This record gives sequence, C-alpha cells and structure tokens, in this order.
Amino acid sequence: MRTCTRVCVATLLLATAGLAGCGSNDSNAPATEAASAGAESAGSGSNQLRLVAIGDSIPYNSSNDCPGCTGFVDRYAKAVEQATGQSVEVENLSQHNSLTLPLLLDEIESFHDDLAAADVIVVGIAHNSMELNTDRPCGAPRAGDLPPWAATDEACAVRSAEEARTLYDRLYSRIAAWREGKPTILRTIDRYNDWIGWADGHLTSSQERLTAVFIGEWNAVLCESAEANGFGCADISKAFNGPDGVKPSGDLLAADYTHPSEKGNALIARTLAELGFAPLA
Repeated sequence: MRTCTRVCVATLLLATAGLAGCGSNDSNAPATEAASAGAESAGSGSNQLRLVAIGDSIPYNSSNDCPGCTGFVDRYAKAVEQATGQSVEVENLSQHNSLTLPLLLDEIESFHDDLAAADVIVVGIAHNSMELNTDRPCGAPRAGDLPPWAATDEACAVRSAEEARTLYDRLYSRIAAWREGKPTILRTIDRYNDWIGWADGHLTSSQERLTAVFIGEWNAVLCESAEANGFGCADISKAFNGPDGVKPSGDLLAADYTHPSEKGNALIARTLAELGFAPLA
C-alpha cells in the first residue's frame, strides 16, 4: 500500500536545538532547525511567533524517510521569519503512524491548546486518506501493494472525494474557529502523486492516468474546503506533477518514493511561501 508510516511526535524548534520528541516510538524524530531561543508566543506581546504543524508523515520528516533532510515545516518557518522580521518557534505535531483524516478528526481536540495559541498553522493530511490508499479502494480488496484496478474508475474518484468534503470542512472550520479574531496564517497542502514512476513498470499508462484522476479530484475537494474556511492551500500537486498531474515526482521524493526528498521539501516550502504571509506581513 502506498502509505506513509508515522509515529506521534511533538518537536520544538529552538535556536540551538537539534532533535526533540514527545511520546514517540520512532527513534528518529523529525530533523529540526533552530528558529529562535525560547520566548513567549507573539500573542502574548513578544516578538516571537509560534508555528504549529499537524498531520501525517509528509510534514513529519523522519530521518528514516529522508536522512539528513530539512523538512518543509522548518523551511517554511524560516520564510515566515524573513517575511515578518520575527523569530518563529515551531512545534511539529505531525504523526508517523499512517494517520488518516478520520483519525485526525477523532483526536483533534487534543491539539486545541497548541493550535489555539499558534500564530501560524500548517496542516498536512491527505496522503493516506485518499481512496487509492485505503484498505478497500472503491469497495474491493487490494492486490498486494496495488489498488484493485478493475474496481477503480472516475466515478469512484469523484464519489470518494465528495465524501471527504464533510470531514475536511469539520477539520478546517474547527481549527479556524480556535483562532477567530486573531491574526493567523492558516495553511494546508494538497497531495502529490507518488504512484507515477514508482512501480517499475507495474502500472500501465492508463493506470497512471487514473491515479492522477483520483488525486486531482481529492485535491480539488481538499483545497475548496480549506479556502472556504480561511486556509491558503498550497498546490504541491502541480509543483511536483505538473498542470495535468501526470509528471513523475522523480527526485522530489526520497528513496522510499513516498516522502519528500531534500529537494521536495524545499519545493513544498517555496510553494507555501508563494501564498504570502498575510495577515502577519
């Protein structure tokens, strides 16, 4: 199954910090860059901002997935620093445990205090949730690591994406409500295609195009929901896979051909930064 595995972590990025984790059974916590020395959040009147990231293992940046890589969450924090002139403390609460959208919703209240105090929020929850990554895509059992292609079609792509809309609305609206009336950068990312170019010829050209249809439908719903609830949606799908979604991700992915590489992390951070830094800058 083209899933990314994850384990719970909370990482604080401080000016002299290396790695820190909380409650994780992954010995390789996300690589973190220093954003600043400890201080109160900007909301308390200091010159420091607080960035909180939640989601699956795409924002997690395990050193097992991409050894020595600087994750896009840390890179984006640096871009926020440059744009605002304020230091940024980062708390990466993404998880390396095959987290899905429904599972994140089940536990979202546990993140209330962290998100309610954040000046910048980054959400990345798409990779394992999309229909082709489920246990029974389109209602049929998987064929090993591959979806049951005979059961997958455009109608299933549209239907499964529409079913996710309510869940995304619940997620984004809940987070936005916790920051209502406070200047906050709200950002999310869509899903790139790690199917095309992965299976060493096991996917036909028509199957590859079908994966692009599923991901395109999913991303459209994700971004529509995000934007309706005040989030900027970074289109990393187009950045990785081109306007038609069928370009292989190639060296933008790490050796596992699932998680972003150093180059991929840099591109995601740039795509987030291209959305601007309002209302903080």
